[in-house]
Amino acid sequence: MTKPIISLKPSYNSVIRGCPGLPDTLPRIECELRIRSNDGKPFRIEKIEIVMKTIESLNSSHSFSSKPKFEKTTVHYKKNVKLSDNVLIGIDIPVTIGLPDDIKETNFNNTFGKTITLLECNVHYNNIKKESSKGDTSVQSYIEVINVERYIYLASRKLFPPTRRKFYSPDKKFVVMVSIDNPCVTTDDLLRLHLEIKHKNNQSGSISSSSQKGIFNKKVKLKSINYELKEYLEINDTNILDSRENVLNTAVHQTSEVLSSNPVNVSSDIRVFTKNEYFKEFETTMQEPAFLFKVPHDNPNHSDLKMNQSLDTKLLQNKTNGLIPFQYHTSITTSGQLYTINHALDIKFKISNGRDFEIRYPVDVSPWPRTQIKYIEQVIDQERETAKFATQFYEGYGGIKRNKHTNLLDYPSLPPMVYGTDDKTSQKLNILYDTQHKVPQRIPLIE
Repeated sequence: MTKPIISLKPSYNSVIRGCPGLPDTLPRIECELRIRSNDGKPFRIEKIEIVMKTIESLNSSHSFSSKPKFEKTTVHYKKNVKLSDNVLIGIDIPVTIGLPDDIKETNFNNTFGKTITLLECNVHYNNIKKESSKGDTSVQSYIEVINVERYIYLASRKLFPPTRRKFYSPDKKFVVMVSIDNPCVTTDDLLRLHLEIKHKNNQSGSISSSSQKGIFNKKVKLKSINYELKEYLEINDTNILDSRENVLNTAVHQTSEVLSSNPVNVSSDIRVFTKNEYFKEFETTMQEPAFLFKVPHDNPNHSDLKMNQSLDTKLLQNKTNGLIPFQYHTSITTSGQLYTINHALDIKFKISNGRDFEIRYPVDVSPWPRTQIKYIEQVIDQERETAKFATQFYEGYGGIKRNKHTNLLDYPSLPPMVYGTDDKTSQKLNILYDTQHKVPQRIPLIE
């Protein structure tokens, strides 16, 4: 039975042009929807529905449940295309969809939830051999996963310079100065910080004991500093009362310094690792010499090396049914319509002969590796230049306008390529028939 086959062709090496999160680069989807007859025979298209949406799914707080606790779908774009000549054997439709400035990036957080963006095409059609009626209309659907990457968080000193903040203990007796060299870290990084802690008023580093009538003084000492790097879940929906946190890494700095008006200085490097550990092993393995270089066949040790190799392999199975690639399985700073994930470093001070207290310092986690930042900045500059030419190009078709209801950029429709039922079109699409048979049979080009 004749039915449409739908496919998507990117206009460039990626479906997404521009840099999502940076409006001056005109972030958008540029592609071509190709609809073809599966058997070379004509069919009638009633309408073509194009939808782009983002789905946020929040995990259940119970570890034994695999079903999402909450889910929210945000439709960014929806358009119905109707054709004047709807009997055809194929059509190519250029599609340009502006991405919202606040679109959420593709991400799979093993603890809290996942976010995915889909481009969906529904073709309502019927067979021309049947009488046209609504009851005969069928729907053929096509869904393409759009991997959205935002360019807001880049772990560079230019965008996120070193920061310095002052904190006080709840009883106002201690002053802490926290300096962080890199407040924006990557998913595999070191958070470098420096602490200065001192007693606010005491000059000698001791407190008087009234019970001993001043015979001796108790020394106030800093026993230890505990670090906890955490991710925090915040629900943006007022109807959902839920907030969670998860400890990503811990570290302890033992000390026995007397606290006085002279500050105690402590420097620490906190390990940050939020990506999938098996994917990290895969990345590391791909950089080994055995994969980067090929051993010559005439090497006498080649066969022995091959025989003695014992590889411990693991099968990586995607937990999200293959929709989200493994490079997006990580904990990053992200914000959406349903939930937001933030990160912070909790610093707990253990005080001898004093009250323990803790402070919290916000940290941003970027998905971009530090080694790629220079190249990413070059891509951003290139996309800004490309956006200028894109604006001029679309001016020839009516110009880019902003939708008053959605506040999104509306790109003008470009003319489609319609393939009719004539012989010339059939030859162009490689639809060939063997006329030696009584009833001409189509020649299959790909078995």
